[in-house]
Amino acid sequence: MGLWSSILLLIWIFFQFPFGPFQPEEPKEESTPVKGWWEVRYFGVPPTRYSEAGKGIIKAESLGARSSLFKKIEEKEKDLPVLSWKWKVSNVVRSAIETRKDRFDAAARIMVVFGKTSGFTPFGREPIGLKIEYIWATRLPKGHLFDHPGERNCKIFVVESGEAKAGQWVYEERNIHKDFKKAFSKEPEGILAIGIQTDTDHSNEMVTAYYSHPILRKK
Repeated sequence: MGLWSSILLLIWIFFQFPFGPFQPEEPKEESTPVKGWWEVRYFGVPPTRYSEAGKGIIKAESLGARSSLFKKIEEKEKDLPVLSWKWKVSNVVRSAIETRKDRFDAAARIMVVFGKTSGFTPFGREPIGLKIEYIWATRLPKGHLFDHPGERNCKIFVVESGEAKAGQWVYEERNIHKDFKKAFSKEPEGILAIGIQTDTDHSNEMVTAYYSHPILRKK
């Protein structure tokens, strides 16, 4: 190849590169099965399948699976004391033993995380704070309060139990400030997040649950 041919080739290659400032890629929105909620998955465990099932309704399908959905609470709602929701389950997790870490599955649970909101950047992981869980248990009686068998700083209230109401929508209402004081013997801080979870990873059973979006209010 002659000198002029080489120069022309270099000029041609030079003009193939784009000019102007580097344009970074647009950040991708975080993938989530339900708008307004973020999903937390757990290492080595297949995730529960969550989806929207009508306006304000979340469907959870679990077969040997576990994952959670969480929703950040806005500043204007963080001190509201009353939480209400509706839920429905196809069945309970029949082999669950809620007081054992290796058998602690639940057909449905609502989680409330309390703590300081400063610097709160939760997405992709569980929010850190003191936590209350309200569960639909298998055998433990309604009203029972106990420590989470596998987590620190987490107290559990049984609000439904057994299969007598399986397949029915059940309305729940809790004064979460009173529950917090009963569970932790002190006044609550503000609410960071509310979560839901249907899990059968220990039992490998199958459960389908439905949740209305939990609502916070004054009374």
